[in-house]
Amino acid sequence: MSEFSTPAGWYPDGDGWERRWDGSGWTDERRRMAEPTQVRPPQPPAAPAGPPAAPPQQLAPQPPQHYSPQPPPTAPPDYGHIPSGGVPQAHPQHGGYGYPPASPPRKSRLGLWIGLAVVLLLVAGTAITLVVLKPWDDGGTTADDPKDPKKGGGSSAVLGDINGDGKGDARYYVYQDYDDVRKVQALSNGNGFDVTDVAVDPYREPKDLYLDWDGDGVNEHLTWAFVASGKQITLSSEDKDFPGQQNFTLSVSTLKKYGDPDIQLVAGDFDGDGDQDLAVAAPNDRVVDVSVLANDGKGTFSDPNLWLSIPNAVIDVVRIYPGDFDKDGDTDLWVQLPAEQLDDEAYSGYYSGDRGFALLKSSGKNFEAGAVSKSNEFFDATLVGDVTGDGTSSIVGVKASSYKEELTVQVYDVSSGRLEPVAGFTGTSKIGQRNLQGATLSDLDGDGKADLVFVVKAYKEAKFTGVQVMKSTGAVLDPALVWAETPACKDDDCRIEFIGTKRY
Repeated sequence: MSEFSTPAGWYPDGDGWERRWDGSGWTDERRRMAEPTQVRPPQPPAAPAGPPAAPPQQLAPQPPQHYSPQPPPTAPPDYGHIPSGGVPQAHPQHGGYGYPPASPPRKSRLGLWIGLAVVLLLVAGTAITLVVLKPWDDGGTTADDPKDPKKGGGSSAVLGDINGDGKGDARYYVYQDYDDVRKVQALSNGNGFDVTDVAVDPYREPKDLYLDWDGDGVNEHLTWAFVASGKQITLSSEDKDFPGQQNFTLSVSTLKKYGDPDIQLVAGDFDGDGDQDLAVAAPNDRVVDVSVLANDGKGTFSDPNLWLSIPNAVIDVVRIYPGDFDKDGDTDLWVQLPAEQLDDEAYSGYYSGDRGFALLKSSGKNFEAGAVSKSNEFFDATLVGDVTGDGTSSIVGVKASSYKEELTVQVYDVSSGRLEPVAGFTGTSKIGQRNLQGATLSDLDGDGKADLVFVVKAYKEAKFTGVQVMKSTGAVLDPALVWAETPACKDDDCRIEFIGTKRY
């Protein structure tokens, strides 16, 4: 420690006040100065007009000073003497001989920190208020909100709704025999189905989709047909607002020795612009090409644009399931693929090996293929939909066991590229010694959560047990209730197939 130090004592602090120096630093103690007759330490000379003259350099003791490359701040006016003329008197920043060090700010650092904390709390409160109230928001929704059809979240149309009443429905074929087929529309009233049916020839009529191709929040009917000989796909609709029939030529070829090439077509917002597009998977020699037909928002689709060629794949094994699996607002594809390396016979004949799965993530311009992972899971039906109500898609695996006499459902998260069971999100229903005939997902009450619709029948049994529904709560699937009776069958060969979904 230096042997020189300013002695402890009371020193002028301006405006007739004194502050105590304890020998090492200023204290918070202040008092009024004594009468003029009292002996006081000499005062610094009044500052002359213009810059003050530097005090003579002395060896007088100084209190310890912390080095700072910046000059010390000027003391607030409260701490300096203000003459009657109103012009602040200049004070040296450090005293010469007989003068104490420059007076510190009257407020302690604790007070400054408290003031700073108050300011930060005010700023944070303003930010929170802005986030909650969102004054810039005119009532719209975010890009990831599935209820906004124009901000990357996909169409707001209710899943499965075919009559525009805001409740999902179901459609299926009832096959009495080869020549007797009925097409059934089961329209939901929220608690059951109102059923109508017509006779059809499903082998001749075009395939159909229900999607919101004009962004009005309601699904429209779109039919499509593929002519293998001309490699042409045709889109049409009876809706008066549809731009008209549209024809597209695909790049399709096959190594099969028999049969015509087949394709698969699904809908989704693949480019993330809020409009429902189409994706088509088609065989092309030793690959399966996946192309996208972008929608302009009014139902006019672009020519197929190749987004990915999947190697080691054959179209009779490939199954594509569209959904926003990685929760980024655009539609991806969950794909079933061969799990083993294909040989020439598999390309030209039939592949009977193990199946695997891969996630094709959309970048908005192409699909990025993840690794193919083999799964030991086997489902009687693989479905995709938003069963949680959060606007994203899950894989729903359905199994029926005549031995256990029950149907079980498990929901899976596939954002990692693998089937990851969602803990607790299951469902079980008693079905007796019966097998699954068909199943589909539809948001039957329009609450944003897809429900399971299914039909079961035993082998050699000439009756169904009705169209059954397992409602989703967003966390589990409730046990099944019968929503509609099924028609009587002529014999035990009668079967039901839900339109737009495949078993296995």
